Amino acid sequence: MKKTIIIIAVSLVLAIFLPFIFHGKISLLLFINSTFFISGAYLFLTLLTITVKSGFYDGITLGFRRFFTTNGKYLSRRESENMIPLSKVITFNQVPILISGLTLFFIMLFCLFIHYSSQP
Repeated sequence: MKKTIIIIAVSLVLAIFLPFIFHGKISLLLFINSTFFISGAYLFLTLLTITVKSGFYDGITLGFRRFFTTNGKYLSRRESENMIPLSKVITFNQVPILISGLTLFFIMLFCLFIHYSSQP
């Protein structure tokens, strides 16, 4: 939980300073845009790690590992079975990133509602 709060806080500070760095000003619309991109990156990273951890790409990476070797020869079946699958390589917990991405997304939606309700 502490890691999630730190990620959200750093992301919000980043979402505030990025428009100032790139546009020289801070507005609600620029904050909404930067929050959208940051939350989208977090959600994309989470979905990618969930897909990889499910074992979806294990067959593809095994085929590439067997085909592309350093000595130019194919690996035997026993050697390829000893290789660690890609789904076992990714070991970090993606839940804090998912919660951070969803929280930033809902903050962005709330700010978007405020922006459009203030329009004449």
